Amino acid sequence: MSIPRRRSLDFSRRQPASAEALSQSARPAAAGPGLAALVQLAAAHDEPRCTWAEELDSVRAAWRAHIRLQLGAACEGHVRWSGGRAMPVLDNVEVIRRAHAYDGMDLRPLLLDVSAPTALERGDGNWDTALHGLGGLGLSASLAQLTDAFNQHVWPARAQPETRSKQWGHWCVVVTWAVARKAVELILPMSTDTLKALTWDMLAFRMSRSQIMAVWNAVQARHRSYALLPPIRGQGEYTAWARMLGSVMGSPMRLKFPIHKAVVAALLRQRPASVADNRNRLLTALATITCLRVSEVARLQTCDLWFDHFTGYGIPGFDGSCAVHVAKRKNDSVRKGHLPGIGRSADPELDLVWQLRIWLADMQLDVRDGCTKRVRPAARCPVCPPLFPKTRRGPGRVAVASEERMSRQMVSDAIRRAVGSVGCSGAHFSGISARKGGLSTAIQAGVEEVVLYLQSGHGPERAARRYMQLLDPTRLMETFQAFGL
Repeated sequence: MSIPRRRSLDFSRRQPASAEALSQSARPAAAGPGLAALVQLAAAHDEPRCTWAEELDSVRAAWRAHIRLQLGAACEGHVRWSGGRAMPVLDNVEVIRRAHAYDGMDLRPLLLDVSAPTALERGDGNWDTALHGLGGLGLSASLAQLTDAFNQHVWPARAQPETRSKQWGHWCVVVTWAVARKAVELILPMSTDTLKALTWDMLAFRMSRSQIMAVWNAVQARHRSYALLPPIRGQGEYTAWARMLGSVMGSPMRLKFPIHKAVVAALLRQRPASVADNRNRLLTALATITCLRVSEVARLQTCDLWFDHFTGYGIPGFDGSCAVHVAKRKNDSVRKGHLPGIGRSADPELDLVWQLRIWLADMQLDVRDGCTKRVRPAARCPVCPPLFPKTRRGPGRVAVASEERMSRQMVSDAIRRAVGSVGCSGAHFSGISARKGGLSTAIQAGVEEVVLYLQSGHGPERAARRYMQLLDPTRLMETFQAFGL
């Protein structure tokens, strides 16, 4: 029996049975120069990958040229491109307001960017003070003005500013694609067919599964914000779409190790001379033991350390312990707050509570007069400094604490540097490693999940289990050992 010769599919030569078989938004040949090559490129799976990269670069250049052509001369000189993207994306999508092709079209829903924190969010729990600063509208305000004020200052808070910022970046992918495909009027509201066409182009540009799903999420969120029916709807449909994509592309695990308890002990044994190194090791140990996110570490203030708080229960044995007040967490939408606990170490050299007291004293990070944290625990204290601030050069070029708190990225970088200082491979760790390590260590030690979630702030149990990673590879051999081979 002869073996049939292997063929490469050439979708560009196949014609649909009818004009309706392929939607206008998905016709690559009609969209402009270079775009038809995307379909051929997606099918050329037998060619060397280096050739793919060269062809992709060529197609990206053609895509950018085509978008400039669609925007017209009025936008020439104003177009900026976002770097590091698999698919070319306008860094300033608002430039399309200049394009005469969209004259008379209401672009506000497409280009409204609400990623920045609102005035009430910047109040960080002091919403009444922020509201007073806005001046109020008075009884003379119309209902339309009240609605606009709500939409501007309250409505965006349905999602966190960080989430909104990510969604805006991925929505820019959609708008740029729509300009290239002459489909700007089709993306809000967007049909399922249009989303399929967009997804095909993202696949052709070799966007990863996580990137494609992030664009889907941005599309869904934009529709919900305007009370429009999203393209993926129906119970279980989004899961089916995600499963479909995963079965085609796979979903590899990111190689990010959890921080092991031995690493925490090694960090607590250190006595670095550098202020920054000392800060980095303490925040890493604290974040791991209390299962904190990097954003939660960055938000901590000196008045969030509640020393000897647990002695108030009237049960002996809690002297020298500390509660870490976390006012706002991802799953704590109503700001009830959480109080992860740090106990007193049996080994004085490893006593994190004592070392935090020394840190506060050495850096003069005292709880200040006028502190409001105990009176209004859900709000940010207006007078107390960050627990882990940025450092600056003081007199004699000596590093001292500043009044400015670290960013999320700075905390993540600090964790990576801290674990690197005790011999770990920093490239395999990130900010999430602290939370992973805390949860994994606790569950592997037999801590009851319900109790653990009171500390970690998780909602559904399955959400916490995504952080789980075995700390000891010998546990992976237990099934093999059951065979007694």
